[in-house]
Amino acid sequence: MKYFSRDEQLCNFNIHYQKKYSVEYFCARMEEMGIKNIELIAGGQGIVMDHTGIEDTTELKASIAKHGLRVRAVSAESCGYQYQYAAKDPIVRERTFNFFANGIRLCADLGAEVLQANAGWGFWDEPLREGQDRAAEMFRRLCEVAEPLGVMIACETLRPQESLSAYRMDEVKYIFDKVNHPNFKVMLDLCAMGVAGESIQDWFDLFGAENIVHTHFQDGTPYFHMIWGEGKRSLEDDLRTMYEHGYKGMISQEITMAEYQQQPVEYDRKNFAALSEYFY
Repeated sequence: MKYFSRDEQLCNFNIHYQKKYSVEYFCARMEEMGIKNIELIAGGQGIVMDHTGIEDTTELKASIAKHGLRVRAVSAESCGYQYQYAAKDPIVRERTFNFFANGIRLCADLGAEVLQANAGWGFWDEPLREGQDRAAEMFRRLCEVAEPLGVMIACETLRPQESLSAYRMDEVKYIFDKVNHPNFKVMLDLCAMGVAGESIQDWFDLFGAENIVHTHFQDGTPYFHMIWGEGKRSLEDDLRTMYEHGYKGMISQEITMAEYQQQPVEYDRKNFAALSEYFY
C-alpha cells in the first residue's frame, strides 16, 4: 500500500552532507532524485549562523529555488555545549536564546514551518527537574519569537547517553506541559524512541496527532540512524501506524553513519528506493 505523498511529505535532512559537501551540491542531488522537501542544519559549515546574526541567505534561497525544493524544517546546531536549550550559565543562556531565535528567523526566511529542537541537557550532578525547567523556560521565550513568524518548535527525545533531560516521552511531556504554548509541539525520532523501548503508537497515545508535527524517520538497531533495510525496524509497519493516526508532517530522513557521510548520494539512492514502495 502507498501511505504518503512523495512530493508532499518525503523529506531529506542534509546532516550526512553537511561536513563534506556544499548545500548547493546537496540541493542538486535532491533534484536529480526527485526529492522536493529538505531539512537543513544551520550554525556550522554550509549555513553560517550564531548568536549575533545569520549570513546573507540570497544565494542559498536562489539555489533552493533553482532546484525546485522546499525547506520544511531547520535544525539549529545543538549537539555541542556552545548552544543548548538547558544551559545554566547566564551568559551562555542569553547567547543560546539569541542563537535559537536566529534559527527561528532563518526558518521564516526560508519558508520552513518547523524548528527542530531537543531538550538539551542539564548537569548530571544536579536534580533532573532543574535542567528540564531551564529548557521549558527557554522554549517559552523562544515561542514568543516563533508565534508571530508562524514557526513551530518541535522537540524530540535524545538517547540516554546524550542527555538525561528528555530521553523518554514522559520527560518531553513534562516539558511540553510546562511550556504550554501553541507554537511548542513534539517530534518523533525513531532511533531515540526505539532505544527508550517506546513505540510510535505510544507517542500518539500520549501526545495526540495534533501535537506531533515532524519526524526523523530512519531505520535502526534501534540505536543507530540507518537507511531503511540496514536496521531492524519494519518500514511498512511504521508508515502504516503514522498513516492510521492521520500524521500530516514530514517523513524526514536523518541518517548519520560514518559511511553515509563518505558516500551520501549512494546511500540516499538506496534509502529512497526502499521508501518508494510506500509513497505515491
